[in-house]
Amino acid sequence: MDLDRNSYPDMAVGSLSDSVFVYRARPVVNIQKKITFSPSKIDLSKKNCGNTFCLKVKTCFSYTANPISYAPRLKVAYSLEVDADRRKNNLVPRAIFTEPSDSDNNSKSKGTITIDTKGKEQCVTRQLAVQENIKDKLRAIPVDVSVNIQDANRKRRQAQTSQLSPVLDLNDADITRKKVDFFKEGCGNDDVCQSNLLVQYRYGYRTTDEDTFTPLKIENGVPVISLSSQKDIALEVTVTNLNGDDAYEASVIANFPSSLTYSAYRVSPEELQVTCIANQNGSMADCELGNPFKHNSVTVFYLILGTAGISFNTTELEVELKLQTTSNQQNLMPVKAKAKVAIVLQLSLSGQVQPSQVYFTGDVKGETAMKTESDIGSAITHQFRIINLGKRLTDLGTAILQIEWPKFTKDGKWLLYLMKISSTGVEQIDCTPNEENLLNLDPINTRMRRAVGNTQGGRDYTFSRLVEKKEFETLSCDNKATCVTIKCPLRGLDSNAVITLYSRLWNSTFIEDYPKLHHVEVMVKAFLHVDSATMHTVLKNAETQVRLTVFPDRRAAQYGGVPWWIIVLSILLGLLLLGLLAFLLWKCGVFEKKNKEDPSEKEKLTSNA
Repeated sequence: MDLDRNSYPDMAVGSLSDSVFVYRARPVVNIQKKITFSPSKIDLSKKNCGNTFCLKVKTCFSYTANPISYAPRLKVAYSLEVDADRRKNNLVPRAIFTEPSDSDNNSKSKGTITIDTKGKEQCVTRQLAVQENIKDKLRAIPVDVSVNIQDANRKRRQAQTSQLSPVLDLNDADITRKKVDFFKEGCGNDDVCQSNLLVQYRYGYRTTDEDTFTPLKIENGVPVISLSSQKDIALEVTVTNLNGDDAYEASVIANFPSSLTYSAYRVSPEELQVTCIANQNGSMADCELGNPFKHNSVTVFYLILGTAGISFNTTELEVELKLQTTSNQQNLMPVKAKAKVAIVLQLSLSGQVQPSQVYFTGDVKGETAMKTESDIGSAITHQFRIINLGKRLTDLGTAILQIEWPKFTKDGKWLLYLMKISSTGVEQIDCTPNEENLLNLDPINTRMRRAVGNTQGGRDYTFSRLVEKKEFETLSCDNKATCVTIKCPLRGLDSNAVITLYSRLWNSTFIEDYPKLHHVEVMVKAFLHVDSATMHTVLKNAETQVRLTVFPDRRAAQYGGVPWWIIVLSILLGLLLLGLLAFLLWKCGVFEKKNKEDPSEKEKLTSNA
């Protein structure tokens, strides 16, 4: 029964020990909390509080209770908190209270008020200042209000006649929340921002001096990164927001593979709103596009990526580009920026032959008549130089020099007889097949070989060759020559190497087959390739061709006299020149007689008479 006549039932519990316990019901009150903002929206373009924007937060409190006659005077403690969700996530609130309060945190404002009677409204007003340079300008800022009744805790034992303090209705929410929205420019009349962000990419190279971008070549729809000496590549990122509302907190998150590292970003002067920040190890970069990124906007920026992590085993690269925005946009799927990797080996090949012109003469000798290498013919030296401007090839494989050697004519006759192969700059050379001195002829020493070569190759019969018809023949692997492919592994190649092939021109073949030609050209081709398990290596300047010119010996033309028609022509030219000289002298009066005497002489003779 209601023992204290407060309209709430009480309960008494007795026992056989003559003790009675009375449980009295405390009155229940409902406190209403009403929050209003002035101005009603946050417009960051209007700085009404120094360098920021301020607004008033007005909170009014009133209460109801049963019975109607129950209307005590309440002392209520209140607490206002702004952006509580961000504080729980260890983020900085976007607004703070400017007035001091009972709280040591400027995102909270605490105090007490007294509500004199039931139904009467009591209000407090606090000023809220929006923080500078906030990013989240799309989601509203919430303000939470909570209350409790002062001195509401009942003592353990209380006199029966004392009035009990009321308690809050447990069915009421502990916290009342009201949000203040931002003024959303560019989001339409419905105040909902529907962005339409799209991202595209291109790989290429960007020069810092000329500030130009050169896209990579495309193979089967995929760009190919050809790495040689350059240390960086550029990823051009284009973001558009066409036919959409403003995109707030728009950004591109770029995640890089372990073979690439973020180095820097570049923007054009008109795109200064784009900023990129990378993590400590350069595996990720967050590029902010603007807040907001306006509708119908297009921005282009460049991510400069270091390639030091690319190894010979790297065949492709993939950079993940992910768009983010707090505006409404569905299906913002990451874009995979893929590219193939081609390792450009910085190997170059060049060749030369010494001497480049030789002569053949003498008698035809059979193969069995050859005893020493000097019996074959002129000494020829082919040199092939390999230069490596890049790294050592130990991690990739072994470079191989492939020589197309013209061994025979198409009729099976000897052309170039290989005596020896030597090398410098590599480990011991081991060429296959072994074509060195197949007839086991006696070699001559190096000094004698050089002297014989200079003697036989140093003749000059220019006059003889000028007066003859210049018919020649080219002997190559593709034309009238049978070649053997000699492969020489370049093990241990560091910076450069020289492969030298010592051979002899087979004199008898040229005497038999080419005596009437002005000259014969013998071509030797050489190629470089890398024996590797990887298929993404590229070789440039890896082919060369060496030309040896062979002339018949024309000593008969030099020592056996001049042809008769040249002698006749010379006599006629001499007579013609003599006649022309006589004509010029006659024109000058050299042959005229002095028919007229000098007048002064005539007068002198008369006076003497």
